[in-house]
Amino acid sequence: MDSTRQNNCNYAHISDVGCVRELNEDTLFVSDRLWLVADGMGGHACGEVASQLAAKTISSEFSKTGLLPQAIQTAHLKVVEAGEKGVGQSGMGTTVVALISLREGFEIAWVGDSRAYLWEIKKKRLTQLTEDHSLIVRLINSGLITREDAKQHPQRHMITQCLGSVEIKNVQVDTYQGRWQGNQQILLCSDGLTDDVEESEIVSVLKQSSSNDEKLAALVDLAKSKGGKDNISIILVESPVTGELSLWEKLKSIFK
Repeated sequence: MDSTRQNNCNYAHISDVGCVRELNEDTLFVSDRLWLVADGMGGHACGEVASQLAAKTISSEFSKTGLLPQAIQTAHLKVVEAGEKGVGQSGMGTTVVALISLREGFEIAWVGDSRAYLWEIKKKRLTQLTEDHSLIVRLINSGLITREDAKQHPQRHMITQCLGSVEIKNVQVDTYQGRWQGNQQILLCSDGLTDDVEESEIVSVLKQSSSNDEKLAALVDLAKSKGGKDNISIILVESPVTGELSLWEKLKSIFK
């Protein structure tokens, strides 16, 4: 676990193997502008190799081009190529969720079911910014099942997109753009947190007045107390904006 301030952004991060798995297949990357969680897929060969290669490729490609979705697409091809060449194994895969801080805003890009949430500190409101690439989400969106049904569905962990999937030439990289405001944090996490911990419970932890490091440690402890069936990785990034935006700044952001 580590907490750092760079380029006016505070951030904290933590990764834990959990209570069941012998190996932590998650990989984190943090810098002054890019943060990401890559979740090597449990049950797939060499998930840790896939997540490490994805993180390395995304950070390298983004530093060259400044284009996050394209960097993630390149990482997908690299993971597939590595498996074909015997680095790791064919069939290894990883999800990813990444955040970049821009001059006035931020961009999130993801593949799979690792998530990003916006935490509004004063309003005590947690909003999921990503939508899982999963069978469950497809069933919910089509109206075939309810969100309550999804919690017990036998295929609730089946994802439809991941880096390294040999069946997919180009993965679906979804994005979300937002404008930084004061009293905001963005939480990135692997599904080792969200599979075991309800959003209401995440809110309860984030509402505490403890440090960011302590909040992340509490979230990991909570997931482990509920079984910790998967690796648990979390990054919490604070908005670089201090104070609230003026009305004029809000209007400029709307009509920009």
